[in-house]
Amino acid sequence: MRQEPTCSGDTTVGGQWRGTAGIAAGCSGPSRPEALGRGPARAPRFGPRRSEPRFGHFGAGRAESRRAWLGLASVWLGLAVAALAPAQETPRLSLVQVQALCGGDVEATGRLLPQFSALVGSRLAAHIAEWGKNDAGQWLDAGMPVKAGQVLFSLDQGTLKASLDRAQAMQASSEAALADLVAPPRRERVDILKASVDELAARLTDRQHDEERYRRLVEDDKTMPVKRLEEARLEATALRSQLVAAQARLDEAVTGPTRTQIAIAEARVAEARAAVAAAALDLRDAEVKAPFDGVITRRMKGLGDYVAGAPFVDVLELVTLDRLEAELRLAEAYLPQVIPGQTKVRLSCPLAPSEQELIVTRVVPQIDPASGTFVFRVAIPPDQATGLVPGAFVTARLAFGQGDAAVLVPLRALSSQGGSNGVFVADNGKMVRRPVEIGSRLTEGVVVRGDLKPGDSVLVGAPEQLTDGAALPEYLMEKE
Repeated sequence: MRQEPTCSGDTTVGGQWRGTAGIAAGCSGPSRPEALGRGPARAPRFGPRRSEPRFGHFGAGRAESRRAWLGLASVWLGLAVAALAPAQETPRLSLVQVQALCGGDVEATGRLLPQFSALVGSRLAAHIAEWGKNDAGQWLDAGMPVKAGQVLFSLDQGTLKASLDRAQAMQASSEAALADLVAPPRRERVDILKASVDELAARLTDRQHDEERYRRLVEDDKTMPVKRLEEARLEATALRSQLVAAQARLDEAVTGPTRTQIAIAEARVAEARAAVAAAALDLRDAEVKAPFDGVITRRMKGLGDYVAGAPFVDVLELVTLDRLEAELRLAEAYLPQVIPGQTKVRLSCPLAPSEQELIVTRVVPQIDPASGTFVFRVAIPPDQATGLVPGAFVTARLAFGQGDAAVLVPLRALSSQGGSNGVFVADNGKMVRRPVEIGSRLTEGVVVRGDLKPGDSVLVGAPEQLTDGAALPEYLMEKE
């Protein structure tokens, strides 16, 4: 008879009985005597297998030892890498040759621009009522010349005139009030005020007598109702107030106004006069005039259009024709050599009959990063601007000599000691410091002036490696 194990975790795999589940569950059933009839059954093992890790004090010690060995190995590896790494070398000095600035003849191109241009509008808000006219009686339009002070267009003046009339009326009223305030009192007015005071005083006396009589009749005789007494008292109180006011008017008429009253009246007069001046200015500015002699190049608005000063509305564009200047461009290397008021140019234009010799007027010290060029301008005198118009193409030729003392050195070659700028030059195997004057900064380097000439070798390196009079390093001897 076959006996089955009492633990459900027992299994038979490959003809061998595995009772691990039963052991883990703590079963106490008998061992299986046979497995599928293949010989005697093997007794189960109770205890950990040799291949399984054992945990406990001994296992924890082995883990700590392993971590210690790993840390020591990483330290050894770091020391080995540091020993194998090459030592950091001190940066070496280098020699750079001084470059000469660009010389010879050079050609620049550009366009003619007006020295003065303006977008003309109005600071007032109104409709355009009328255009100005030229000497021939024609309405002004694009292409027509105008003179300074000539009316370009006029605005609707209806609202502006009404504002001026209102301001003038307020001025007249305030001035009349001030004149009446400071005028000496008239005898007729004083007599009238005195008569008013006497009348009120007499009425008040009569009413006080009535009040006393009514009081006796009410309180002692009791032959009159209380209401009559109250009415008499109210009338007496009103008469007292009127008498006080009349007496104050009489005193004011006799003594005159106070300083404060006069100051207030004068301030109102000044305010009214300022309002009149502002209204008159608005009415004057309703006629917009040309700020300078020029020609109308564009007309952006028409008759009846509404214009305003905020935001500003452009009505006309005005430019000068007799005051022109050529805007030209050159490569940035020529920037130090183009000097306003000194550099000469020979300017030519297809619209001009001949070439003109002029002087550079202005230089814009800014390099365009996109083109690497800078702008300079040449003003054209009015007597030489005949036939020229804004926007015309021009060509300019400039002649630069080769004897300019300015040269080009790297920016890193400059050194500052004691507040003076200089460079170190390799001279007969030694470092020699030479003072320089710094000029413009270009992409290729810095323009300097001093005891330098093209072809000299300047030292570039750390400041602590440069000493005046020191010998050059051996690796620079051959390059010198």
